[in-house]
Amino acid sequence: MNATGTKEPIIVIGAGIAGMTAAFRLQQDGHPVRVLEAEDRAGGRMRTVERRGYHMDLAAILLIENYTQMRALVRDLGIEGTTQRTNNVVGIRRGGRIHRMRANRPTDLKRSGLLPWSSLPAMLRLQADLGKYGSRLRWDSDMGEAAALDTETAAAYADRRLDAEFRDWVVDPMSAMFFNSPPDLSVVNFLFSMPAVNAEWFNFHDRVDTLTTALAARLPVETGAEVTQVEETPDGVRVHWRREGEPEHTEEAAAAVVALPGPVAARLCPGLAPAALDYLANVPYVPDIHVYFGVDRRPSETATCVLFPQREHPDLGVVTFNHNFAPGRAPQGHALLTSYYRYPWAMRHWDADDEKVVELTHEVHRQAWPELARHIEAHQDMAYVQRWKNAVILRKPGDYARLRDFNRGLDPRCRIQLAGDYLAFSATNSSLVTGERAAERVRDVVTTGAVSAGRG
Repeated sequence: MNATGTKEPIIVIGAGIAGMTAAFRLQQDGHPVRVLEAEDRAGGRMRTVERRGYHMDLAAILLIENYTQMRALVRDLGIEGTTQRTNNVVGIRRGGRIHRMRANRPTDLKRSGLLPWSSLPAMLRLQADLGKYGSRLRWDSDMGEAAALDTETAAAYADRRLDAEFRDWVVDPMSAMFFNSPPDLSVVNFLFSMPAVNAEWFNFHDRVDTLTTALAARLPVETGAEVTQVEETPDGVRVHWRREGEPEHTEEAAAAVVALPGPVAARLCPGLAPAALDYLANVPYVPDIHVYFGVDRRPSETATCVLFPQREHPDLGVVTFNHNFAPGRAPQGHALLTSYYRYPWAMRHWDADDEKVVELTHEVHRQAWPELARHIEAHQDMAYVQRWKNAVILRKPGDYARLRDFNRGLDPRCRIQLAGDYLAFSATNSSLVTGERAAERVRDVVTTGAVSAGRG
């Protein structure tokens, strides 16, 4: 609080879910906030694009009832009426057949026919492990408690603790939800995702960016504002930003929240501690290319998503049936489907133009799911390609220990606080939580007038 008794202004860089959550919580506390966003609209990866009546959620398509922090934010924004529980039937393809199960009914896995009865002991061992380790795997955690589990890959865990059937037909397709494969991925990702996904799901009626749109409507968001540097000063921060056709702008505030991908944060905040800069610059993001298809006749599939083990197809990871998630994703009687790949495919085809990516995806469909391929090609009336350079973080064994050390090494007295998916488990709700955590730290530092260790 300054000499006039008013609360200090805060600048937030990045208008994704982490940044706008931080700004909203600070605004609730009475701080004047200003959000700077380089893109031409707010929302980050939690955005929706409309084409010909199809609403394509660019990311964050799967929202889970145990996203307690997101549910609380929805309540605080007064938009509870825009959400509903959704179909949570998941399919896994094996031998040309879709084995369906409800995500919140673990017993469905036993009954689905996906695994032989000889894998029942493996299922029981997994349930025991989830019961034992569940308290360490929380959305509001800095993942420090999970670091002790981070000693092997998901594949090694499956070989040691489960069995080959479980590895190939459950662990592998679950890894595809992170665009990865079990030999690459830390076991923590698999253990975290199982209880997270095994829950009721919810979504917004028409589009997932209902949440970020509601946040942006309550905040002063400056779009098209590309921040070039954030520096700590003796009594606050100085932020430099530019917009095409304008001279560079410089603004000062009591503190800042930088809610951008790790490598971008490292570039903008050169005054952070060297160890922090090194960690941020090397956050192991992997890219994603996914392709939406609008079709004028709905296929018969009832699942919201169908997962593809590598034994079914080496590249295709997941096909989602977005119209089965919630109403409003496709015009009446139409359907919206999305094909997601494991990240090596995205890397190989990153420079291909959209037309080529659509052509390649048709070819993959013919290989992996011929019946669906015929349906899409007969009824397609729209295709849209989305690319994310920094899609999700590839956490290998040992990475969660490094994340723990990074989080615990951050200076709570610094006037520049960080938010983003690299600070926790890589998921939408975790990003939101890091925004709330950054807001709490900023409130503390501007209230106490603390000086960071680098300036002490």
